[in-house]
Amino acid sequence: MTKNLASGLLLLLFMGIVPVSCIDQCNGPCGCNPVFETEDFAITTFSIETLFRADKNFAFDPNRYYFHQTLYKAFWVSGLKPVSEIKSQEKVSFFLNTAYACSPPESYSIETLRSIRIINKKNLIVNENETLEEGAVINEKFVLTQNFQQEYNLTDFINNRHRFLKNERLYLKFIGVPSGNLELIFDLEIELDNGVVYRFDNETMKVNGG
Repeated sequence: MTKNLASGLLLLLFMGIVPVSCIDQCNGPCGCNPVFETEDFAITTFSIETLFRADKNFAFDPNRYYFHQTLYKAFWVSGLKPVSEIKSQEKVSFFLNTAYACSPPESYSIETLRSIRIINKKNLIVNENETLEEGAVINEKFVLTQNFQQEYNLTDFINNRHRFLKNERLYLKFIGVPSGNLELIFDLEIELDNGVVYRFDNETMKVNGG
């Protein structure tokens, strides 16, 4: 009887009906602490917005020109699908898609970033030493940051094969120093390693040299 009870409990535990954290089993990988389940996701959509960052949280005004060091173009994963949903559609066992951690885990995209392309849409004079030509890829005129502290040039960031965190935002900042008010108009392309390209046309940033 005891053997049957233990077998039944182990079966319920394996099926996820009885949480691991409810079992007094301190010899597990997390000791007496709960074990958390984590699952990665596939990207289905990106979103984008212009963000003004300063000491005070002023609302962004699309008609105003901002100091170029305080204006960002933010993009993030706004649509995702858990891997288990994809695998279930492919009739693969759920148990192959499960991972565990001893603290609340972070969920990552299964795709990695292959490229970012910022394509200028009109001829511009930034200052007396710098111009932007229509149709040119102007990645070198931007930096990318995840936290507004450490900044990366786009080539270095892309070479790191970035996997997107759930709820993570990335921020692009124009590093040219305009001699006056300057309205940037560009297309932004985000390509993943599965070949899917997300494109945002005619994005604008109104900046000045301060």
